[in-house]
Amino acid sequence: MKPAKSAGIIIIGDEILTGKVQDTNTFFLAKELWSRGISVRSASVIPDITEVIAREVKDFSERFDFVFTSGGIGPTHDDITIEAISRAFGVRTVISDILKSSMERRHNHLTPAQLKMAEVPEGAELIDDNGLTFPLIKFRNIYIFPGIPELLRRKFLAIGDRFNGPRIFLSKVYFNESESVLAPSLDKIVALKNGVKIGSYPVIDNSEYTVMVTFESVDSTALDATVQLLLAKVPGDKVVRVVGPE
Repeated sequence: MKPAKSAGIIIIGDEILTGKVQDTNTFFLAKELWSRGISVRSASVIPDITEVIAREVKDFSERFDFVFTSGGIGPTHDDITIEAISRAFGVRTVISDILKSSMERRHNHLTPAQLKMAEVPEGAELIDDNGLTFPLIKFRNIYIFPGIPELLRRKFLAIGDRFNGPRIFLSKVYFNESESVLAPSLDKIVALKNGVKIGSYPVIDNSEYTVMVTFESVDSTALDATVQLLLAKVPGDKVVRVVGPE
């Protein structure tokens, strides 16, 4: 069974790290990518520092099939994502004629700040987002998104078909049992290494259940078998319900 392709998300901005703005882009991207069969392996929030951005982007690009950055592509002094990506891969930052022309259609005269928004790493590809906003910048396997959540969502949904991978199946089992009691059985099943990812999530002050266990795999047969294996190890009166695969 072909494994899911991998992705990494990099959220760029001091405003996130200082709590002035709440990050919602990670949640959106992770959810959308998972629904398309892409497995997010890492998400990072980093400051507006060129060297930090360059190091993180280079590392993610080498480790994952897709990289999604968010933030740092506007007209102000702290919008340095394009410069950082250029530096990471040893290429020049250049003015895109396409982006420049697009901006000139909106403004009679481009200021230096506005012209900055036409910059791309040399060799970058521009992806049309069905005319919603400016084209999306892609460099190698890096998709460079704006930080504004509404714009990021619109752009991603416009190009989402690019990221269709093998379907990831999900099942959930809800238990009225303590996690410490379930843990030995879960450990034995995880040790089988059968391609099924298992997560255990306890809850507090819930009258219906105390633990939700999730099972994820691109192999629905292996997933079903793993769910049944756990159910066989737990008394039936401790199982609240089974959901999936979905």
